Amino acid sequence: MRIGRILRGAVIALALLGLTACASLPVTGDVRPGLAAGQSGGGSDLAFVPQGPSNGMDPKDIVRGFIDAASSPKESWSIARQFLTADEAQKWKPDAGVTIDTGSAERRFDVPDVAKEATSTSVHLSLQQAGAVDETGAYSGAPVNRAAELMFTLAKNKDGQWRISAAPDGIVLDADSFAAADVFAPYALQYFDPSWTYLVPDVRWFPKRENTASRIVQSLVSGKPSPWLSGAVRTAFTGDIALGRNAVTFDSQIAEVALNDAANKADPVTLARMRTQLERSLSSLSGAGVLQVKLTSSGRDLNAGAATAAPTAVDPRPLVLTDKGFGYLAGGELTPIDGVSVPLQNFPEQITAIRAASGAQRVAVQGVSGIVYAVADGRTDEIDARPGLIPPALDPFGYIWTVPRTAPSSILAWPNSASASASRSLAGPSDAGQITAMAVSRDGARLAMAVTANGQVRIEVVAIARDDRGAPTGLGVADPNVIAWPAAALDIAWLDDTTVGVLATDAASPLLRQQQVGGPARTVDVPEATQTIAPGSPTTSVQLFGNGVLWVRSGPAPTQVSTNVKVLAVQIGGQPGG
Repeated sequence: MRIGRILRGAVIALALLGLTACASLPVTGDVRPGLAAGQSGGGSDLAFVPQGPSNGMDPKDIVRGFIDAASSPKESWSIARQFLTADEAQKWKPDAGVTIDTGSAERRFDVPDVAKEATSTSVHLSLQQAGAVDETGAYSGAPVNRAAELMFTLAKNKDGQWRISAAPDGIVLDADSFAAADVFAPYALQYFDPSWTYLVPDVRWFPKRENTASRIVQSLVSGKPSPWLSGAVRTAFTGDIALGRNAVTFDSQIAEVALNDAANKADPVTLARMRTQLERSLSSLSGAGVLQVKLTSSGRDLNAGAATAAPTAVDPRPLVLTDKGFGYLAGGELTPIDGVSVPLQNFPEQITAIRAASGAQRVAVQGVSGIVYAVADGRTDEIDARPGLIPPALDPFGYIWTVPRTAPSSILAWPNSASASASRSLAGPSDAGQITAMAVSRDGARLAMAVTANGQVRIEVVAIARDDRGAPTGLGVADPNVIAWPAAALDIAWLDDTTVGVLATDAASPLLRQQQVGGPARTVDVPEATQTIAPGSPTTSVQLFGNGVLWVRSGPAPTQVSTNVKVLAVQIGGQPGG
Protein backbone atom coordinates (compact mmCIF):
# COMPACT_ATOMS: atom_id res chain seq x y z
CA MET A 1 0.00 0.00 0.00
CA ARG A 2 1.39 3.41 -0.92
CA ILE A 3 2.28 5.93 1.76
CA GLY A 4 0.16 8.53 -0.01
CA ARG A 5 -2.94 6.42 0.50
CA ILE A 6 -2.12 5.82 4.16
CA LEU A 7 -1.55 9.46 5.05
CA ARG A 8 -3.71 11.25 2.48
CA GLY A 9 -4.37 14.86 3.17
CA ALA A 10 -1.23 15.65 5.15
CA VAL A 11 1.00 18.47 3.98
CA ILE A 12 4.43 17.52 2.71
CA ALA A 13 6.44 20.50 3.85
CA LEU A 14 9.84 22.05 3.52
CA ALA A 15 10.91 23.24 6.95
CA LEU A 16 12.41 26.66 6.43
CA LEU A 17 12.87 27.59 10.09
CA GLY A 18 13.67 31.23 10.66
CA LEU A 19 16.88 30.79 12.66
CA THR A 20 18.50 28.03 10.63
CA ALA A 21 20.64 27.98 7.53
CA CYS A 22 19.17 24.74 6.21
CA ALA A 23 15.83 23.42 5.13
CA SER A 24 14.54 19.89 5.75
CA LEU A 25 11.92 18.36 3.49
CA PRO A 26 9.32 16.42 5.49
CA VAL A 27 7.25 13.99 3.47
CA THR A 28 4.26 12.56 5.26
CA GLY A 29 1.45 12.29 2.73
CA ASP A 30 -0.30 13.67 -0.30
CA VAL A 31 -1.67 17.14 -0.87
CA ARG A 32 -3.55 18.74 -3.67
CA PRO A 33 -0.95 20.12 -6.10
CA GLY A 34 -0.18 23.77 -5.49
CA LEU A 35 0.87 26.23 -8.15
CA ALA A 36 4.51 26.59 -8.99
CA ALA A 37 6.28 29.69 -7.82
CA GLY A 38 5.66 32.15 -10.56
CA GLN A 39 1.96 31.36 -10.86
CA SER A 40 -0.66 33.24 -8.95
CA GLY A 41 -3.66 31.45 -10.29
CA GLY A 42 -5.49 34.47 -11.60
CA GLY A 43 -6.85 37.54 -9.92
CA SER A 44 -7.80 38.05 -6.31
CA ASP A 45 -11.56 37.76 -6.88
CA LEU A 46 -12.22 34.27 -5.59
CA ALA A 47 -15.24 32.19 -6.47
CA PHE A 48 -15.86 31.19 -2.85
CA VAL A 49 -17.80 33.88 -0.93
CA PRO A 50 -18.29 32.97 2.76
CA GLN A 51 -21.25 34.04 4.84
CA GLY A 52 -21.15 36.79 7.44
CA PRO A 53 -22.56 36.40 10.97
CA SER A 54 -26.27 35.95 11.54
CA ASN A 55 -28.31 36.89 14.60
CA GLY A 56 -28.27 34.45 17.49
CA MET A 57 -24.98 32.72 16.69
CA ASP A 58 -23.30 31.36 19.82
CA PRO A 59 -19.61 32.01 20.59
CA LYS A 60 -18.43 28.75 19.03
CA ASP A 61 -20.33 29.41 15.81
CA ILE A 62 -18.94 32.94 15.68
CA VAL A 63 -15.35 31.69 15.88
CA ARG A 64 -16.02 28.88 13.41
CA GLY A 65 -17.66 31.33 11.00
CA PHE A 66 -14.77 33.77 11.41
CA ILE A 67 -12.21 31.11 10.50
CA ASP A 68 -14.22 30.07 7.44
CA ALA A 69 -14.70 33.69 6.35
CA ALA A 70 -10.97 34.37 6.68
CA SER A 71 -10.44 32.08 3.69
CA SER A 72 -11.58 34.99 1.51
CA PRO A 73 -9.21 38.00 1.33
CA LYS A 74 -11.73 39.86 -0.82
CA GLU A 75 -11.91 43.58 0.05
CA SER A 76 -9.33 43.22 2.81
CA TRP A 77 -11.17 40.32 4.48
CA SER A 78 -14.30 42.41 4.84
CA ILE A 79 -16.56 39.43 5.54
CA ALA A 80 -14.26 38.02 8.25
CA ARG A 81 -14.10 41.43 9.92
CA GLN A 82 -17.89 41.33 10.38
CA PHE A 83 -17.31 38.68 13.06
CA LEU A 84 -15.12 41.11 15.01
CA THR A 85 -15.94 44.03 17.24
CA ALA A 86 -15.42 47.42 15.63
CA ASP A 87 -12.21 47.96 17.55
CA GLU A 88 -10.78 44.51 16.81
CA ALA A 89 -11.74 44.82 13.12
CA GLN A 90 -9.30 47.72 12.94
CA LYS A 91 -6.51 45.92 14.84
CA TRP A 92 -6.67 42.43 13.31
CA LYS A 93 -3.87 41.71 10.80
CA PRO A 94 -5.00 38.82 8.58
CA ASP A 95 -1.96 38.92 6.31
CA ALA A 96 0.42 38.41 9.25
CA GLY A 97 0.61 34.71 8.43
CA VAL A 98 -1.17 31.38 8.15
CA THR A 99 -1.65 28.52 10.59
CA ILE A 100 -2.06 25.42 8.43
CA ASP A 101 -3.89 22.49 9.98
CA THR A 102 -4.84 19.00 8.90
CA GLY A 103 -8.50 19.85 8.36
CA SER A 104 -11.66 21.21 9.92
CA ALA A 105 -12.67 17.76 11.16
CA GLU A 106 -9.70 17.83 13.55
CA ARG A 107 -10.56 21.22 15.05
CA ARG A 108 -11.88 21.28 18.61
CA PHE A 109 -13.68 24.33 20.06
CA ASP A 110 -13.69 24.54 23.85
CA VAL A 111 -16.27 27.01 25.21
CA PRO A 112 -16.92 27.49 28.94
CA ASP A 113 -20.47 27.54 30.22
CA VAL A 114 -21.86 30.99 29.60
CA ALA A 115 -24.72 32.47 31.61
CA LYS A 116 -27.49 34.04 29.59
CA GLU A 117 -26.73 37.46 31.02
CA ALA A 118 -22.95 37.18 30.39
CA THR A 119 -21.43 39.81 28.12
CA SER A 120 -17.99 38.26 27.60
CA THR A 121 -16.46 34.81 27.17
CA SER A 122 -13.68 32.98 25.39
CA VAL A 123 -13.26 30.16 22.88
CA HIS A 124 -10.23 27.89 22.93
CA LEU A 125 -9.41 26.30 19.55
CA SER A 126 -7.25 23.16 19.42
CA LEU A 127 -6.00 21.93 16.05
CA GLN A 128 -3.44 19.65 14.49
CA GLN A 129 -0.90 21.92 12.85
CA ALA A 130 0.78 20.83 9.61
CA GLY A 131 2.65 24.01 8.70
CA ALA A 132 2.76 27.77 8.91
CA VAL A 133 3.50 30.97 7.02
CA ASP A 134 5.16 33.73 9.04
CA GLU A 135 4.84 37.51 8.76
CA THR A 136 7.49 37.63 6.01
CA GLY A 137 5.61 35.10 3.87
CA ALA A 138 8.13 32.32 4.52
CA TYR A 139 6.60 28.82 4.67
CA SER A 140 7.67 26.26 7.25
CA GLY A 141 6.53 22.70 7.65
CA ALA A 142 5.69 21.47 11.13
CA PRO A 143 5.54 17.86 12.26
CA VAL A 144 2.20 16.42 11.22
CA ASN A 145 -0.36 16.22 14.01
CA ARG A 146 1.52 18.65 16.21
CA ALA A 147 -1.03 20.10 18.60
CA ALA A 148 -1.52 23.86 18.43
CA GLU A 149 -3.86 26.16 20.31
CA LEU A 150 -5.48 29.51 19.53
CA MET A 151 -7.45 31.68 21.95
CA PHE A 152 -10.34 34.00 21.07
CA THR A 153 -12.06 36.49 23.37
CA LEU A 154 -15.65 37.48 22.65
CA ALA A 155 -18.01 40.21 23.80
CA LYS A 156 -21.63 41.09 23.13
CA ASN A 157 -22.28 44.20 21.08
CA LYS A 158 -25.04 46.74 21.70
CA ASP A 159 -27.50 44.50 19.87
CA GLY A 160 -26.71 41.55 22.13
CA GLN A 161 -24.82 39.65 19.41
CA TRP A 162 -21.54 37.90 20.11
CA ARG A 163 -18.48 39.28 18.33
CA ILE A 164 -14.77 38.50 18.67
CA SER A 165 -13.00 41.20 20.67
CA ALA A 166 -9.50 39.65 20.48
CA ALA A 167 -8.31 37.29 17.74
CA PRO A 168 -4.81 36.04 16.86
CA ASP A 169 -3.31 37.81 13.86
CA GLY A 170 -3.20 35.76 10.69
CA ILE A 171 -5.65 33.17 9.42
CA VAL A 172 -6.25 29.42 9.69
CA LEU A 173 -6.37 27.25 6.56
CA ASP A 174 -6.59 23.51 6.16
CA ALA A 175 -3.75 21.83 4.26
CA ASP A 176 -5.73 21.15 1.09
CA SER A 177 -6.98 24.73 0.84
CA PHE A 178 -3.50 26.09 1.38
CA ALA A 179 -1.94 23.80 -1.24
CA ALA A 180 -4.59 24.88 -3.76
CA ALA A 181 -3.17 28.44 -3.43
CA ASP A 182 -6.62 30.03 -3.56
CA VAL A 183 -6.00 32.42 -0.63
CA PHE A 184 -2.23 32.68 -0.23
CA ALA A 185 -0.12 32.02 -3.32
CA PRO A 186 3.62 31.47 -3.82
CA TYR A 187 5.74 34.25 -5.31
CA ALA A 188 9.47 33.97 -5.89
CA LEU A 189 11.53 36.93 -4.68
CA GLN A 190 14.64 37.05 -6.82
CA TYR A 191 18.15 37.55 -5.44
CA PHE A 192 21.54 37.21 -7.10
CA ASP A 193 24.16 34.60 -6.29
CA PRO A 194 27.45 36.01 -4.86
CA SER A 195 29.01 36.27 -8.33
CA TRP A 196 26.04 38.28 -9.74
CA THR A 197 25.67 35.56 -12.40
CA TYR A 198 22.39 33.84 -11.53
CA LEU A 199 19.08 34.83 -10.01
CA VAL A 200 18.10 32.71 -7.00
CA PRO A 201 14.40 32.39 -6.04
CA ASP A 202 13.25 32.78 -2.44
CA VAL A 203 9.62 31.59 -2.35
CA ARG A 204 7.19 33.59 -0.21
CA TRP A 205 3.44 33.17 0.29
CA PHE A 206 1.34 36.34 0.11
CA PRO A 207 -2.43 36.89 0.07
CA LYS A 208 -3.95 37.07 -3.41
CA ARG A 209 -5.07 40.68 -3.34
CA GLU A 210 -4.98 43.77 -5.50
CA ASN A 211 -1.88 45.02 -3.67
CA THR A 212 0.19 41.85 -3.97
CA ALA A 213 2.65 43.64 -6.27
CA SER A 214 3.31 46.19 -3.55
CA ARG A 215 3.85 43.41 -1.00
CA ILE A 216 6.40 41.73 -3.28
CA VAL A 217 8.28 44.99 -3.85
CA GLN A 218 8.27 45.89 -0.15
CA SER A 219 9.62 42.45 0.78
CA LEU A 220 12.39 42.64 -1.81
CA VAL A 221 13.47 46.26 -1.27
CA SER A 222 12.95 46.66 2.47
CA GLY A 223 13.16 43.04 3.63
CA LYS A 224 15.84 40.37 3.73
CA PRO A 225 16.34 36.94 2.16
CA SER A 226 15.15 33.96 4.19
CA PRO A 227 17.74 33.30 6.96
CA TRP A 228 18.54 29.81 5.67
CA LEU A 229 19.87 31.36 2.43
CA SER A 230 22.49 33.37 4.33
CA GLY A 231 25.78 33.41 2.43
CA ALA A 232 24.21 32.05 -0.76
CA VAL A 233 22.53 35.17 -2.13
CA ARG A 234 23.04 38.91 -2.36
CA THR A 235 20.86 41.87 -3.30
CA ALA A 236 21.40 45.18 -5.03
CA PHE A 237 19.13 46.87 -2.47
CA THR A 238 21.74 47.75 0.14
CA GLY A 239 22.86 50.75 2.14
CA ASP A 240 20.41 53.63 2.43
CA ILE A 241 18.36 52.71 -0.63
CA ALA A 242 14.71 52.24 0.33
CA LEU A 243 11.24 52.72 -1.06
CA GLY A 244 10.08 56.27 -1.56
CA ARG A 245 6.49 55.06 -1.82
CA ASN A 246 5.12 51.72 -0.63
CA ALA A 247 2.56 51.31 -3.40
CA VAL A 248 3.46 50.14 -6.89
CA THR A 249 1.71 52.00 -9.70
CA PHE A 250 1.01 50.61 -13.16
CA ASP A 251 0.89 52.19 -16.58
CA SER A 252 -0.15 49.51 -19.02
CA GLN A 253 2.33 46.68 -18.36
CA ILE A 254 5.00 48.91 -16.82
CA ALA A 255 5.29 48.94 -13.03
CA GLU A 256 6.70 52.09 -11.46
CA VAL A 257 8.69 51.59 -8.26
CA ALA A 258 9.57 54.80 -6.43
CA LEU A 259 12.83 54.81 -4.45
CA ASN A 260 14.17 57.37 -2.00
CA ASP A 261 16.80 59.99 -2.77
CA ALA A 262 19.65 57.60 -1.96
CA ALA A 263 18.93 55.81 -5.24
CA ASN A 264 20.15 58.89 -7.12
CA LYS A 265 23.69 58.05 -6.00
CA ALA A 266 23.54 54.43 -7.22
CA ASP A 267 25.79 53.55 -10.15
CA PRO A 268 24.29 52.20 -13.42
CA VAL A 269 25.27 48.59 -12.64
CA THR A 270 23.49 48.66 -9.28
CA LEU A 271 20.40 50.28 -10.78
CA ALA A 272 20.29 47.62 -13.50
CA ARG A 273 20.52 44.83 -10.94
CA MET A 274 17.76 46.39 -8.83
CA ARG A 275 15.48 46.67 -11.85
CA THR A 276 16.20 43.07 -12.90
CA GLN A 277 15.46 41.72 -9.40
CA LEU A 278 12.16 43.60 -9.37
CA GLU A 279 11.12 42.61 -12.90
CA ARG A 280 11.78 38.94 -12.34
CA SER A 281 10.05 39.00 -8.94
CA LEU A 282 6.95 40.72 -10.33
CA SER A 283 6.79 38.47 -13.39
CA SER A 284 4.98 35.89 -11.24
CA LEU A 285 1.89 38.12 -11.09
CA SER A 286 -0.34 36.52 -13.72
CA GLY A 287 -3.04 39.16 -13.48
CA ALA A 288 -0.78 42.23 -13.66
CA GLY A 289 1.21 41.14 -16.70
CA VAL A 290 4.32 43.08 -15.67
CA LEU A 291 6.76 43.30 -18.57
CA GLN A 292 8.96 46.12 -17.36
CA VAL A 293 9.85 48.04 -14.21
CA LYS A 294 10.62 51.75 -14.19
CA LEU A 295 12.64 53.02 -11.24
CA THR A 296 12.00 56.60 -10.16
CA SER A 297 13.13 58.91 -7.39
CA SER A 298 11.23 62.10 -6.50
CA GLY A 299 9.27 61.64 -9.70
CA ARG A 300 12.39 61.43 -11.89
CA ASP A 301 13.06 58.40 -14.07
CA LEU A 302 16.37 56.85 -13.02
CA ASN A 303 16.77 55.32 -16.50
CA ALA A 304 17.86 51.99 -15.05
CA GLY A 305 19.14 49.47 -17.54
CA ALA A 306 18.72 45.70 -17.32
CA ALA A 307 21.29 43.34 -15.83
CA THR A 308 22.18 40.06 -17.46
CA ALA A 309 21.23 36.91 -15.56
CA ALA A 310 22.49 33.58 -16.87
CA PRO A 311 19.74 31.16 -17.92
CA THR A 312 19.06 28.00 -15.94
CA ALA A 313 16.88 26.10 -18.43
CA VAL A 314 17.89 22.63 -19.55
CA ASP A 315 17.85 21.34 -23.11
CA PRO A 316 14.42 19.77 -23.76
CA ARG A 317 16.06 16.79 -25.48
CA PRO A 318 17.03 13.85 -23.23
CA LEU A 319 20.81 13.49 -22.93
CA VAL A 320 21.58 9.78 -23.07
CA LEU A 321 24.20 7.10 -23.54
CA THR A 322 23.11 4.29 -25.89
CA ASP A 323 24.77 1.54 -27.94
CA LYS A 324 25.10 4.16 -30.69
CA GLY A 325 26.93 6.67 -28.52
CA PHE A 326 26.31 9.68 -26.28
CA GLY A 327 24.30 12.77 -27.16
CA TYR A 328 20.92 14.48 -27.33
CA LEU A 329 18.06 12.20 -28.36
CA ALA A 330 15.32 13.55 -30.64
CA GLY A 331 13.13 11.73 -33.13
CA GLY A 332 15.10 8.54 -32.58
CA GLU A 333 18.32 10.25 -33.69
CA LEU A 334 21.33 10.98 -31.51
CA THR A 335 23.19 14.29 -31.80
CA PRO A 336 26.76 13.83 -30.52
CA ILE A 337 28.72 16.41 -28.51
CA ASP A 338 32.20 17.45 -29.58
CA GLY A 339 34.91 16.52 -27.12
CA VAL A 340 32.59 14.41 -24.98
CA SER A 341 30.78 11.77 -27.01
CA VAL A 342 33.86 9.95 -28.30
CA PRO A 343 35.55 9.61 -24.87
CA LEU A 344 32.30 8.23 -23.44
CA GLN A 345 32.00 5.72 -26.27
CA ASN A 346 35.55 4.55 -25.50
CA PHE A 347 35.22 4.73 -21.73
CA PRO A 348 37.43 2.15 -19.96
CA GLU A 349 34.63 0.80 -17.77
CA GLN A 350 30.86 0.57 -17.66
CA ILE A 351 29.29 3.96 -16.95
CA THR A 352 26.67 4.17 -14.19
CA ALA A 353 26.00 7.92 -13.83
CA ILE A 354 26.46 11.10 -15.90
CA ARG A 355 25.90 14.74 -14.86
CA ALA A 356 26.05 17.55 -17.42
CA ALA A 357 25.77 21.35 -17.42
CA SER A 358 24.24 23.36 -20.25
CA GLY A 359 25.63 22.25 -23.59
CA ALA A 360 27.24 19.16 -22.01
CA GLN A 361 30.72 20.46 -22.88
CA ARG A 362 31.97 19.09 -19.56
CA VAL A 363 30.39 16.14 -17.82
CA ALA A 364 30.93 14.31 -14.55
CA VAL A 365 30.98 10.54 -15.01
CA GLN A 366 30.96 7.64 -12.57
CA GLY A 367 31.99 4.17 -13.57
CA VAL A 368 30.99 0.81 -12.18
CA SER A 369 34.16 0.89 -10.06
CA GLY A 370 32.77 3.95 -8.25
CA ILE A 371 35.56 6.27 -9.48
CA VAL A 372 34.40 9.72 -10.63
CA TYR A 373 35.86 11.29 -13.77
CA ALA A 374 35.60 14.59 -15.65
CA VAL A 375 35.21 14.39 -19.43
CA ALA A 376 35.78 17.45 -21.62
CA ASP A 377 37.72 18.50 -24.72
CA GLY A 378 38.40 14.89 -25.66
CA ARG A 379 40.06 14.15 -22.30
CA THR A 380 39.07 11.85 -19.46
CA ASP A 381 40.51 12.89 -16.08
CA GLU A 382 40.16 10.92 -12.87
CA ILE A 383 38.66 13.15 -10.18
CA ASP A 384 38.00 11.10 -7.07
CA ALA A 385 38.77 7.46 -6.32
CA ARG A 386 37.70 7.35 -2.68
CA PRO A 387 35.81 4.12 -1.95
CA GLY A 388 32.03 4.13 -1.66
CA LEU A 389 31.31 7.33 -3.61
CA ILE A 390 27.68 8.08 -4.45
CA PRO A 391 26.82 9.47 -7.92
CA PRO A 392 28.47 12.89 -8.29
CA ALA A 393 26.82 16.31 -8.55
CA LEU A 394 27.84 19.07 -10.92
CA ASP A 395 27.26 22.78 -10.42
CA PRO A 396 26.91 25.60 -12.98
CA PHE A 397 30.37 26.96 -12.11
CA GLY A 398 31.97 23.72 -13.29
CA TYR A 399 32.64 22.15 -9.88
CA ILE A 400 32.14 18.40 -9.54
CA TRP A 401 30.86 17.37 -6.09
CA THR A 402 31.76 13.99 -4.59
CA VAL A 403 31.13 12.31 -1.24
CA PRO A 404 31.42 8.74 0.12
CA ARG A 405 28.12 7.13 1.08
CA THR A 406 29.21 6.50 4.66
CA ALA A 407 30.94 9.87 5.18
CA PRO A 408 28.34 12.61 4.55
CA SER A 409 30.54 15.24 6.20
CA SER A 410 33.38 14.67 3.69
CA ILE A 411 32.08 16.49 0.62
CA LEU A 412 34.67 17.64 -1.92
CA ALA A 413 34.04 20.13 -4.75
CA TRP A 414 36.48 19.81 -7.66
CA PRO A 415 37.12 22.62 -10.18
CA ASN A 416 38.36 22.04 -13.75
CA SER A 417 41.74 21.10 -12.30
CA ALA A 418 41.62 17.51 -11.07
CA SER A 419 44.49 17.84 -8.61
CA ALA A 420 43.69 16.99 -5.00
CA SER A 421 45.11 20.32 -3.85
CA ALA A 422 42.51 22.14 -5.95
CA SER A 423 39.50 20.48 -4.35
CA ARG A 424 37.32 22.38 -1.87
CA SER A 425 36.41 20.56 1.34
CA LEU A 426 32.84 21.25 2.46
CA ALA A 427 31.45 19.94 5.72
CA GLY A 428 28.17 18.11 5.20
CA PRO A 429 25.75 17.13 8.01
CA SER A 430 27.90 15.93 10.90
CA ASP A 431 25.11 13.96 12.60
CA ALA A 432 24.33 11.79 9.56
CA GLY A 433 25.78 8.34 9.10
CA GLN A 434 24.93 7.94 5.43
CA ILE A 435 24.17 9.98 2.32
CA THR A 436 22.45 8.39 -0.68
CA ALA A 437 21.97 11.24 -3.16
CA MET A 438 22.77 14.91 -3.70
CA ALA A 439 22.19 17.58 -6.34
CA VAL A 440 23.20 21.22 -6.72
CA SER A 441 20.55 23.69 -7.86
CA ARG A 442 20.85 25.23 -11.31
CA ASP A 443 21.88 28.58 -9.86
CA GLY A 444 24.55 26.92 -7.70
CA ALA A 445 23.15 28.44 -4.50
CA ARG A 446 21.58 25.36 -2.89
CA LEU A 447 22.44 21.71 -2.29
CA ALA A 448 19.77 19.02 -1.87
CA MET A 449 20.76 15.85 0.00
CA ALA A 450 19.19 12.61 1.15
CA VAL A 451 20.87 11.56 4.40
CA THR A 452 20.27 9.02 7.16
CA ALA A 453 20.75 9.76 10.85
CA ASN A 454 19.82 7.41 13.69
CA GLY A 455 18.01 5.14 11.26
CA GLN A 456 15.84 7.95 9.87
CA VAL A 457 16.05 9.28 6.32
CA ARG A 458 15.69 13.01 5.83
CA ILE A 459 15.89 15.36 2.89
CA GLU A 460 17.77 18.62 3.37
CA VAL A 461 18.28 21.67 1.22
CA VAL A 462 21.18 23.79 2.46
CA ALA A 463 22.65 27.07 1.28
CA ILE A 464 25.97 27.03 -0.61
CA ALA A 465 28.21 29.98 0.26
CA ARG A 466 30.54 31.03 -2.58
CA ASP A 467 33.11 33.71 -3.25
CA ASP A 468 32.56 36.32 -5.95
CA ARG A 469 34.08 33.98 -8.56
CA GLY A 470 31.66 31.17 -7.81
CA ALA A 471 34.01 28.92 -5.82
CA PRO A 472 32.09 27.15 -3.00
CA THR A 473 33.31 28.11 0.47
CA GLY A 474 30.84 26.44 2.82
CA LEU A 475 27.42 24.90 3.46
CA GLY A 476 24.57 25.98 5.68
CA VAL A 477 24.27 24.56 9.18
CA ALA A 478 22.01 21.53 9.56
CA ASP A 479 18.50 22.17 10.81
CA PRO A 480 18.15 20.82 14.37
CA ASN A 481 14.40 20.25 13.94
CA VAL A 482 14.73 17.33 11.54
CA ILE A 483 11.63 15.63 10.18
CA ALA A 484 11.97 12.08 8.90
CA TRP A 485 11.38 10.92 5.34
CA PRO A 486 9.18 7.82 5.51
CA ALA A 487 10.81 5.91 2.66
CA ALA A 488 14.18 5.23 1.07
CA ALA A 489 15.36 8.03 -1.24
CA LEU A 490 16.89 6.64 -4.44
CA ASP A 491 17.64 9.77 -6.44
CA ILE A 492 17.41 13.57 -6.25
CA ALA A 493 17.26 16.14 -9.05
CA TRP A 494 16.30 19.81 -9.34
CA LEU A 495 13.27 19.76 -11.64
CA ASP A 496 13.26 23.56 -11.89
CA ASP A 497 14.62 26.51 -9.90
CA THR A 498 12.23 25.97 -6.99
CA THR A 499 11.34 22.26 -7.11
CA VAL A 500 13.34 19.28 -5.90
CA GLY A 501 12.32 15.90 -7.27
CA VAL A 502 12.93 12.94 -4.96
CA LEU A 503 12.62 9.40 -6.26
CA ALA A 504 11.57 7.27 -3.31
CA THR A 505 10.29 3.76 -2.68
CA ASP A 506 7.10 2.66 -1.01
CA ALA A 507 6.83 -1.08 -0.41
CA ALA A 508 9.37 -1.61 -3.22
CA SER A 509 7.40 0.56 -5.66
CA PRO A 510 8.94 3.88 -6.75
CA LEU A 511 7.15 7.21 -6.47
CA LEU A 512 8.18 10.77 -7.19
CA ARG A 513 7.85 13.58 -4.65
CA GLN A 514 7.88 17.00 -6.30
CA GLN A 515 8.85 19.26 -3.41
CA GLN A 516 8.61 23.00 -3.72
CA VAL A 517 11.46 24.63 -1.81
CA GLY A 518 9.42 26.93 0.38
CA GLY A 519 6.03 25.24 0.03
CA PRO A 520 4.10 21.96 0.02
CA ALA A 521 4.69 19.03 -2.30
CA ARG A 522 2.81 16.59 -4.42
CA THR A 523 3.32 12.91 -5.15
CA VAL A 524 3.10 11.37 -8.61
CA ASP A 525 3.33 7.78 -9.76
CA VAL A 526 6.22 6.64 -11.94
CA PRO A 527 6.92 3.39 -13.81
CA GLU A 528 7.93 0.51 -11.58
CA ALA A 529 11.39 0.25 -13.15
CA THR A 530 12.35 3.90 -12.57
CA GLN A 531 15.88 4.29 -11.20
CA THR A 532 16.90 7.79 -12.33
CA ILE A 533 15.04 11.10 -12.63
CA ALA A 534 16.12 14.16 -14.61
CA PRO A 535 14.61 17.56 -15.36
CA GLY A 536 12.96 18.22 -18.69
CA SER A 537 11.61 21.23 -20.51
CA PRO A 538 9.13 22.79 -20.01
CA THR A 539 9.62 22.74 -16.27
CA THR A 540 6.54 20.55 -15.79
CA SER A 541 8.30 17.77 -17.68
CA VAL A 542 10.24 15.00 -15.92
CA GLN A 543 12.50 12.42 -17.56
CA LEU A 544 12.40 8.93 -16.04
CA PHE A 545 14.77 6.03 -16.70
CA GLY A 546 15.12 2.41 -15.65
CA ASN A 547 16.10 -0.97 -17.12
CA GLY A 548 17.02 0.55 -20.47
CA VAL A 549 13.70 2.35 -20.92
CA LEU A 550 13.32 6.13 -21.10
CA TRP A 551 10.02 7.87 -20.34
CA VAL A 552 9.03 11.52 -20.31
CA ARG A 553 6.20 12.66 -18.08
CA SER A 554 4.59 15.98 -19.04
CA GLY A 555 1.00 15.15 -18.14
CA PRO A 556 -0.91 12.65 -16.05
CA ALA A 557 0.99 9.63 -17.40
CA PRO A 558 4.55 9.02 -18.67
CA THR A 559 5.23 8.48 -22.37
CA GLN A 560 7.82 5.92 -23.46
CA VAL A 561 10.54 7.52 -25.58
CA SER A 562 13.19 4.81 -26.07
CA THR A 563 14.06 1.27 -25.07
CA ASN A 564 17.73 1.46 -26.01
CA VAL A 565 19.24 3.65 -23.28
CA LYS A 566 22.17 2.72 -21.06
CA VAL A 567 22.40 5.87 -18.93
CA LEU A 568 20.20 8.97 -18.64
CA ALA A 569 22.40 12.01 -18.03
CA VAL A 570 21.05 14.54 -15.54
CA GLN A 571 21.21 18.06 -16.92
CA ILE A 572 21.56 20.82 -14.37
CA GLY A 573 21.06 23.85 -16.66
CA GLY A 574 23.16 26.96 -16.22
CA GLN A 575 26.42 27.69 -17.98
CA PRO A 576 29.55 25.61 -17.43
CA GLY A 577 32.32 27.49 -15.70
CA GLY A 578 35.30 26.87 -13.52
